Amino acid sequence: MASTESVPDRRPGGGATALFPGAFQPPHGAHLAAVRYLRQRSDVDRVVVIISNRNRGIPGTRLSLDARLSQRIWQIYLEGASDVRIEIAPHTAVDHALRFVERAMPGERLLYCIGEDDLKAGDARFDSLRARATERGVEADVVSAPTAGIPVRATGMRKLLALGESGRAGFLDSLPAELSDDQRERVWRLCQDGIRHVSDLALERLLPLLAEAGFDAFTAALCLDRTRIDPVFRFATADGRRLIARYAGDAEGADGGVDHGMGRKPRRALKVERRTLALLRAHKGFGLSLPRERHFDRRRGVLLMDELLPDGQTLAARLRAGVPVGDTLARCGHFLARCHGLWPDPLRNAAEEDRTHWEARLDHCTDRDLQAASRSAARPALMWLHATAGGLRIDGYRVGAVDFEHAGSWGDPAADLGTLLGDCIAHARPGTDLGALPAAYREVARGTEDPGFAGRVAGWAAERLRHSGSADERLVARGAALAHICRQTPGDWTALLDEAMGGR
Repeated sequence: MASTESVPDRRPGGGATALFPGAFQPPHGAHLAAVRYLRQRSDVDRVVVIISNRNRGIPGTRLSLDARLSQRIWQIYLEGASDVRIEIAPHTAVDHALRFVERAMPGERLLYCIGEDDLKAGDARFDSLRARATERGVEADVVSAPTAGIPVRATGMRKLLALGESGRAGFLDSLPAELSDDQRERVWRLCQDGIRHVSDLALERLLPLLAEAGFDAFTAALCLDRTRIDPVFRFATADGRRLIARYAGDAEGADGGVDHGMGRKPRRALKVERRTLALLRAHKGFGLSLPRERHFDRRRGVLLMDELLPDGQTLAARLRAGVPVGDTLARCGHFLARCHGLWPDPLRNAAEEDRTHWEARLDHCTDRDLQAASRSAARPALMWLHATAGGLRIDGYRVGAVDFEHAGSWGDPAADLGTLLGDCIAHARPGTDLGALPAAYREVARGTEDPGFAGRVAGWAAERLRHSGSADERLVARGAALAHICRQTPGDWTALLDEAMGGR
């Protein structure tokens, strides 16, 4: 069986160590063909298969595969291959492979094997490889992983796994042709047994990471939303504290749904949230309470914070209950106006990334006229971009704001105010007066809005109601009224305020 131990230091002068990093969820015929190619090269002494230590989700489901599953499957593929070792990286496979340069002895040769498409397009992670290796007296080259004409992709195999028995035949056909029937059955059973809910796997990953940081005295743990690929957990401690932890170490690509979309990397969202909270704290939250950070691990995608106002309620819950919230709405209006008065540094790595993020937000807008108008009106501002009634918490006189992972430094401020107004309408009881929200905003921002601002606020409120998917005739009518206001030129604050006060 292939070894899973780390590769020991070798004496220079022999053949190369070939490194083959990847997720391999699960490994398929093209992956095995690449290992076979490396083993057959006369200049290669040994091959190291490096598996990314991230779980991979099954598209269209809330299920995921454990990274350790890949190791077990490779062991089946490589039975009897003493010149191949299997390693699970501490985190990403490529980063772990690149660290072999520091572990190598002078005169040693390393051969990095990556996908053909990645090699053609250029992978920036390998740009400085040769220079770093040369500094240490090591030779390093990059070669493509030959696919041997095998069109199989791991994503497609995961989709077949999700089908259960109906996907069995297709999955088995995707496995390497040289496997025996017994080996195929073993791989199938391993995969079926290894499918877990994404949140359950995430919690297994998160608890040791928090313990490593000194947070391990938890009496309860609860996933707040089991639909997310970057789950949020609530923890309780023996001394009565409540903490919120976000884990995005396994998440790749866009989070699902309209409200959690916008094509971003969830791990990057943790960084955005931290930068936004730091900026807001510098301005004392503009009167709102903010969560306090306890621990952050960028590389492993962990953000731990105190739960904000844990004994309070969300604004959404107050609206549904019919509790008066005029003062809260006014404070939220002031908060948004002051955020939009800032000219912040980029919350991502560059201003262009924040602009691209804003454009992705616009892509979700179904009203093309509103989309064009907001694109033209975009300017520097601290944009919340996920301003919802569920992100505002109330406990007595205190009001707090959470969830800034979508924030940006560029956009149309009307989108923030309009989205929050529309979300409040969606949660409120019929006839609820929400006029304090836009009125308070106008009180602070008066004179800084462009002539079409109020109209675009109405348009974004209508857009939020449209995305709510409600068949409630009242909400449909409110959305139509707001859409009508959006069409008025210039925007009419009187009409907007009248509609915000319940359409009176």
